[in-house]
Amino acid sequence: MATLEELEKRKRQLEAQIQRKKRELAKSERKARNHAVMVAGGLLMAKAPDGDWKSVDWNALAALIAGHADEISACGTQPLDTDGASKRLREWEKAKRQQV
Repeated sequence: MATLEELEKRKRQLEAQIQRKKRELAKSERKARNHAVMVAGGLLMAKAPDGDWKSVDWNALAALIAGHADEISACGTQPLDTDGASKRLREWEKAKRQQV
């Protein structure tokens, strides 16, 4: 049977393993979310004056988005886990590239 010290050591090892796993998951979630934000931003910037983000009136853009919040919310679909949502986004990107 394991001693108390051995059990405490194993507990610390498991806690460290859990923390590493949480960090990995958070990093993966952040990477996927950042990709989605960049794609969404790309959609907006494609419609910017001359396609140039440097000429965007950010106050006007924010007001436009706020004025269409209900319509934007209506674009929602079935929520998925991160992997599923990333897959759905990448499939959409692939289809858009093939249209060009």
